Amino acid sequence: MDGFGDIKMVTRVSIIGITGYTGLELLRVLNGHPEVTLAHVTSRQHENTPIGDVFAHLAHMEITISNPDLDVIAKDSDVVFLCLPHKTAQDTVAALYGKVKIIDLSADFRLDDVKTYEKHYNTPHNYPDLLDKAVYGLPEITGNDKIATADLIANPGCFALLSQLMLYPFAGQIQHTDIMAITGSSGSGKSASDGTHHPVRSHNMKSYNINKHRHIPEICRSAEITENQINFVPTSGPFTRGIFATAFIKTNEDVGIDGLYENAPFVRVMDNVALANIVGSNFCDLSFQRVSECEYIVQGVIDNLVKGAAGCAVQNMNLICGYDETLGLLSLSPVYP
Repeated sequence: MDGFGDIKMVTRVSIIGITGYTGLELLRVLNGHPEVTLAHVTSRQHENTPIGDVFAHLAHMEITISNPDLDVIAKDSDVVFLCLPHKTAQDTVAALYGKVKIIDLSADFRLDDVKTYEKHYNTPHNYPDLLDKAVYGLPEITGNDKIATADLIANPGCFALLSQLMLYPFAGQIQHTDIMAITGSSGSGKSASDGTHHPVRSHNMKSYNINKHRHIPEICRSAEITENQINFVPTSGPFTRGIFATAFIKTNEDVGIDGLYENAPFVRVMDNVALANIVGSNFCDLSFQRVSECEYIVQGVIDNLVKGAAGCAVQNMNLICGYDETLGLLSLSPVYP
């Protein structure tokens, strides 16, 4: 594929898998983008249904959910967003690759090693050749130029995105790090479970998959550490949106922490961070403190559905389409209070 030099007016986009929280958030973000038109929003279960009949908060939108063949979607679109569950996106990516630009929000193409993927997701990867072709869609680390020329973008996991932005300034110098990351209930997805049931979740905190979370390989790769150099404690919190994380970092030598992320429009380095300052937006707020020689505390917050998913995906779309990476995203001011 030769890129998007021939696109003169607007970018035609489709969302495959509209009914989960990520798909719905992506629709919200794209709805305010000045250079986008929606070609298809799809769901097998709700084909030919007005979206307002399925989601009452979208009753003002004149959108009908469809389920066309993938070739039709590719023909009608410049960019296709996949909001499918982990392990199920592989076949769809393979069918679309080479026909349209793809931004995959599942985990199926985030890891470039088949064995690592199969270990953490407990399923075979049927298209290992495509792992080498996927570009990891974290602009602040991967780099805008590499994303701009990609045909397949693998959007990061939400825990992984925040943790990487916290650790990346220390990459190559980390002796050990301990991270506790507290996530809201929307991170568990739309399907109800005992752990996300409101009467329990609303007044509870609990950790899960300690040192076994599937996002750990993503974190380790950019931080240039092994899994033995990190303790990662994902924790469920009593709120809906956002991730609040704290990292305790010990380095091999002192690392400068002045002027970090100055050229990253969605990373704000602050004295202190708070979820209320970023919810609803594409911002990642970080604070860096030097505790003593070679020891640091870093805290960070993101909205798991925006910067941790849909917002980052649109940031990637802007880059591959030749737009400014902030287009349609700076208008998403944090919802405060």
